[in-house]
Amino acid sequence: MSKIKVSVIVPIYGVEKYLKEAVDSLLAQSLSDLEIILIDDGGKDNCPAIIDEYSKLDSRIIAIHKPNGGYGQTCNVGLNLAKGEYIAIMEPDDFIAPEMYKELYDIAKENDADIVKSHFYQNLDTPEHKSINILEHWQINTDVHTTFKIAEHPQFLYYHPSIWSCIYKREFLNKHNIRFKEIAGAGWTDNPFQVETMCLAERIVYTPKAYYYWRVLNPNASEELKNYQIPFDRCKDIDTWLAKNGINDVNVLGCYYKRKLIYTDIIFDKKDIAPKLKDIFKRTREIYKTVDNDIITQCAYLSEQDKTDLRLLKKNCKKYYYKRIGKIPLLAKLFSIKNETSNNIKRKCITIMGIKFKIKRRIV
Repeated sequence: MSKIKVSVIVPIYGVEKYLKEAVDSLLAQSLSDLEIILIDDGGKDNCPAIIDEYSKLDSRIIAIHKPNGGYGQTCNVGLNLAKGEYIAIMEPDDFIAPEMYKELYDIAKENDADIVKSHFYQNLDTPEHKSINILEHWQINTDVHTTFKIAEHPQFLYYHPSIWSCIYKREFLNKHNIRFKEIAGAGWTDNPFQVETMCLAERIVYTPKAYYYWRVLNPNASEELKNYQIPFDRCKDIDTWLAKNGINDVNVLGCYYKRKLIYTDIIFDKKDIAPKLKDIFKRTREIYKTVDNDIITQCAYLSEQDKTDLRLLKKNCKKYYYKRIGKIPLLAKLFSIKNETSNNIKRKCITIMGIKFKIKRRIV
């Protein structure tokens, strides 16, 4: 085979129903110089047999089987094996237009791009609703012949990561040692990956043309989230990385704050979180410690409502939660406990029906 232009990594687990459609769309690509890395992440269905079957049909396909390690670890296996000039990641329950990788590769070569990002379709696929739509509000205005850095179009950092609608220069990823967090399950590991790649790229190109069909099996994001701890953990990962790498652009950080806000709303909107509220409030306070009020004020990409919500979450996440769900618990009106520190003495302040009682606790 001639020089590999694009290596496509497909992490596979439990998608027997959709896998053939995904692989067939890869084989139908007008760009023939592909490397297709199909990685079975310890699947229990018929996916392992399906990828073995495909590997016999086309020499460009590499079939890999390994014990279950999660999405991030599976993608890293592919990244370490890939030989292509550019890297793409494809979800095994999606499919793509035949011209996708040829056109993205041509744009990348024309601009010597680190990342080429394209628009995409939402393929709503539920028993009740089936439709394919393009999300117009996710568009940005830029020319496909112009490169930019993330500070020029920071709104990418509050949109869905959609890392599968991109191609990445392999040399760029290796230079910065960019890899996925290796976490069990899906783990939202696309979030740190997207932030790291976008913030470190010197030359990004965006095309408004959509090629990728993102299958959405459950449009209710809050109910789809099974583990409320995951968004908190990924926000902490991103906070740590941004601080370590000195990312301080006001609009970049402000747009990332908006992502925190979106994820907080997803968690708060879940119906089953009442028994876990104490831990959720604790974790919310932790991720909003890094939110800077000056950045909220100065960011040009935050609406006034965003700014109001972010300030309230930083100051009093409980109040934000109860305001969002439209309820004020009776006990919160009648009874509250706060810890106060004054003159190096810690006190517990108890308020009952507006009357305050202070209990001296200990010297700080």
